[in-house]
Amino acid sequence: MEKKFKVVILNAPHPSFEIERELLQDIADIDVVWCESSEEIVKVVSDVDGLMVADIPVLLTEEMMEKSERLKVISVYGVGTDRIDVKAAERHGIVVTNAPDYGISEVADHTMALILSLIRKIHTFDKSFREVGWARLRKNVTQVHEIAGEIHRLSTMNLGLIGFGRIAKAVAKRAKGFGFHIMAYDPYLSQDSFYGTSVQKVDLDVLLREADIISIHTILTDETRHMVGENEINLMKKGVYLVNTSRGAIIDEKALTEAIVSRHIAAAALDVFEREPLQTDDLLLHMSNVILTPHIAWYSEESMENQKREVALDTRKVLIGEAPIYPVSL
Repeated sequence: MEKKFKVVILNAPHPSFEIERELLQDIADIDVVWCESSEEIVKVVSDVDGLMVADIPVLLTEEMMEKSERLKVISVYGVGTDRIDVKAAERHGIVVTNAPDYGISEVADHTMALILSLIRKIHTFDKSFREVGWARLRKNVTQVHEIAGEIHRLSTMNLGLIGFGRIAKAVAKRAKGFGFHIMAYDPYLSQDSFYGTSVQKVDLDVLLREADIISIHTILTDETRHMVGENEINLMKKGVYLVNTSRGAIIDEKALTEAIVSRHIAAAALDVFEREPLQTDDLLLHMSNVILTPHIAWYSEESMENQKREVALDTRKVLIGEAPIYPVSL
């Protein structure tokens, strides 16, 4: 097929784009572009047939889409489409796709690693060991609790999952092996969806009051933005642990930092943040009871390849007039 399409890979911090070129080279010319502003994105959008989008700094709006007469598809490197006005895209006949099937096991593994690190205080022990030494640290070990009482089962920890999609289910499968009692809140799933999972379906206020560890696994939408704020945090147990490997803006970060300072939240582990990258003056960077990772829960060499294939394949399908595998609609 003669090349006739122009595709731009936008703000993708990947070491190479061989997979994308392999899947698209017979139908499209591919450019890799980095944009820092709305004005730069408008220039790109005005002259392309397909966009493959990663970490764009601003919302891709209807006004931007109106500048293009050619744009047919926007494929997102990832699950979240909160940087795309999906409704506007539909109005303009632009197909939006994402990549929901990559990195599920990686995020679940990362979530469990964070949960266990908080409970066993790996981060604080490591730091204290280096600073005060073996003997002094061993004399001051406190506030570490068992996950599940192996004999009497009187102290089993409650793990609460906000959202119960594929990643949360994978976390639950892993957590079950450690003996957690697991509950989940997901208003879009019926009770039947929980059969055979050993996970209790509960309302959000029940989860907030009863969970010892809360892990967030819902997508970011207008409905879920700041769904964990001051009121929700006040419902939580004093001394709760909070983990977020989903999207930073699901938590009101100001309310979170205040709760960590007051020790209402004993510790938190965060892979995602309201503003990314996290600014050097952010208070979270200076809190000893917070574990931070730079939005890499999804990453492995294998998941990176899967992500790139999913994005490139759906871009190809739309451009040649076929239905995409992972369409997004609201």
